[in-house]
Amino acid sequence: MLEDIKTGLNDLGLSDKEAEVYLAMLEIGPSSVQDIAKRAGVNRSTTYVMVEGLKKHGLVSTYEKGKKIVFAAESPEKLLAIVSEHMGLLEAKRDRLSQTLPRLLAIFNAVEDKPRVRFFEGDAGLVSMREEIVHSKEPLWELYAIDEMLMDLVKVEPEHRIEGSKQLHGRALISVKPGFQVPFFDINGVDVREIDYKKLPFTGDLAISGSRVYILSHRGRSLGVIIDSKDIAEVIKALYEMAWSCAVAWTPPPDWGKNKTL
Repeated sequence: MLEDIKTGLNDLGLSDKEAEVYLAMLEIGPSSVQDIAKRAGVNRSTTYVMVEGLKKHGLVSTYEKGKKIVFAAESPEKLLAIVSEHMGLLEAKRDRLSQTLPRLLAIFNAVEDKPRVRFFEGDAGLVSMREEIVHSKEPLWELYAIDEMLMDLVKVEPEHRIEGSKQLHGRALISVKPGFQVPFFDINGVDVREIDYKKLPFTGDLAISGSRVYILSHRGRSLGVIIDSKDIAEVIKALYEMAWSCAVAWTPPPDWGKNKTL
């Protein structure tokens, strides 16, 4: 129970020892530093430092009792003031960023022909990439392997599926690993060809849409990169065209789509 409270105090910006001293002060009431240190299990000199830190947070008050200075913990309701202060600082930072952002974007966009590269990591990152791909308004050329890596993505929970794939139009160049079947997708508006997996085994996904190239790797740690460059996209399109010219037309089996998975 106390550990949860300490964690909550840490989240508000209190150090471990500050949290221990504050809790000790709540428990014993107004006391000397010596008594607080004993209760908190912290040496006396460190307790003085922690008390000063708590005073800056508005969590400690002092008064004289006889010839001694007594320290008292302020009500935990004061913690709400800390949260409000943090929120105010965040709001101020957001306002400053909003004012600066147009100028930063102007600098970022100053060189039109420079490649822009974005890296993504983990399943959430690849989902974000796929969302961008399937919502592209440009014709999409895609190359991907049908293997265990892809099937793991197909099996994700419905709430994590990516909607919008039925609007895709362009090309799909697939490579089917022996023992696997092509999962269902809407091929309306999509020209599909197949390359021989045995000759060129690989795993992952490559997509080209307009000036953007998307490369996704599902092996081990999920990784992805988006390259936004007209020149690089043209080079990748040329390589894609060469692979496309060597591929054969793919025809879906008669029962394809009865058990839809995408």
